[in-house]
Amino acid sequence: MVGRKLISWVTALFRYVLGRRARRLYTAVFLLFVALSSVLRYRSYVLTRRIQAVLSGLAQVRADQTTEAQLQTLVPYLVGRDIHTQDGFDRQYCVSITNDEGGREMMHQMGWVPEFFFSLWPPPVSDRPVEDKWAAMPFPFRVAYVLGWRHLSFGACVNVLKGVVSSTSYGLEPDVFLGWPASLLVFVHSTHGFWMRGTPVTIQSLDDESPDFRFSRPFSWFAGIDSTLTVAYTPNAPPELIAHAFRVDLSCFWEIRGCDSVRSVVPLLLADRQGLADATAQRLRSANPCPDRILDGRVRTLPDLNAALLEVVNSRSEEVNEGDRTHETVTDYRLREVIRGHVDAAEIAAMHYRRAIPSPTVEMQNPFRPSYPKPGDRFLFFSGATFDSCRIVQATPSAELVVRTAVPAPKRREDQVGQGLM
Repeated sequence: MVGRKLISWVTALFRYVLGRRARRLYTAVFLLFVALSSVLRYRSYVLTRRIQAVLSGLAQVRADQTTEAQLQTLVPYLVGRDIHTQDGFDRQYCVSITNDEGGREMMHQMGWVPEFFFSLWPPPVSDRPVEDKWAAMPFPFRVAYVLGWRHLSFGACVNVLKGVVSSTSYGLEPDVFLGWPASLLVFVHSTHGFWMRGTPVTIQSLDDESPDFRFSRPFSWFAGIDSTLTVAYTPNAPPELIAHAFRVDLSCFWEIRGCDSVRSVVPLLLADRQGLADATAQRLRSANPCPDRILDGRVRTLPDLNAALLEVVNSRSEEVNEGDRTHETVTDYRLREVIRGHVDAAEIAAMHYRRAIPSPTVEMQNPFRPSYPKPGDRFLFFSGATFDSCRIVQATPSAELVVRTAVPAPKRREDQVGQGLM
């Protein structure tokens, strides 16, 4: 008797769950899911097409060449405004394409969701960079992300000086908004040189290898070397590298996978960065780790560079005790001539030999072996920036000629390191 009742209950439940009405309900829910997801993804797709149109136009703009009239023809959606400065640009054109200005649109759309759902699987509270974007999103945001919602925010600006383009920039945020200040996924800007107000610019060995096309890491709430990328290029940068900076794949903003890293958006730039890192490591391990082209790039791109000709007074070995007792080579120099900028005598007194230098991957042994320069030997000394390598190089005739004849870039306000998207 009990068995028959159990069987009848199971049969009724089976008909209830898999019956005709249930199947219709499941089909309706599935179609609703597909429709809603398609609408959200199509909206993102339309915005990415507008962004691609802007990027295509920006790729054709050349600083100090493209006129203001040509700019308005090449780049769509730009809105101009006058800016009055003493030494900067006098007009600026900008465009903003977004579906979630400052993260407010998403919160507004979620206003109807009960607070209870936000307390389900809440994101952890931490001041450390985020390792997993899924863990950083409240539950309703995760559901929206699965449906196809993506935070999409793009901005670009072009500065004009006396009727000619002076600089360009664009920034793209990640597909998840975590708060202010906003993270950047990709930031690309043109420049004439690199300088900072009151603080020396840090010049990595990778920057020396490619002075006209440099990589760095902007601010981001996300952890990982591939979570964000900045590119700064000068008018002398190789055209193929500049083209890679505007070849952006935005399909991850409307496809299922989402944008997990810079690799999803600008894979060509990551390959370029790796190629330059390999070339840098190879150069530092070669017989000529500081070739003349490195010095030429410094003079051209660092407006605040100081360069001086030094002469060795004496060199000696000094015992130091840093955990283990060891000996270091210390050299005293005499200032023969200041070639560029200004150099203090205190800067060149008792210089210690560095046993290790930073490299694009890990710290490596100084490519210059310890030696004792002879009195009268001449070297070129560089300051005005913090150099990872090649701060002092032998003053060969060709090296001196390069430092004396290379033309420095103009020092413009918009080229200041850290200015960001204006």
